[in-house]
Amino acid sequence: MSNAARIAKNESLFREVNERIRELAERFETPPDGLVQFVCECSRLSCSEAVYLTAAEYAGARGGPAHFVVRPGHVDAERERVIRETGRYVVVEKIDETANVAENAA
Repeated sequence: MSNAARIAKNESLFREVNERIRELAERFETPPDGLVQFVCECSRLSCSEAVYLTAAEYAGARGGPAHFVVRPGHVDAERERVIRETGRYVVVEKIDETANVAENAA
């Protein structure tokens, strides 16, 4: 398995974890403006840092299968382009072969 494929599979796994976190936040009626702790979906294989969004922000960030939420400073400019940036999180879109893996995993 190529390094890009390994990275994409790791990112997709964290995205699945974050989808469950969002579902739980909605089920337990986290206030609409309440921040929820998600896992950074960056390409760093060793990263397990937290990123804070509301459940609605996370749902909105998931505009496509190649979109991921990362911490500020965790953007991989060679593999991603920034879609939206705030002080708490960045939404990126995969632009290389990792995009294909992410789309197939969705």
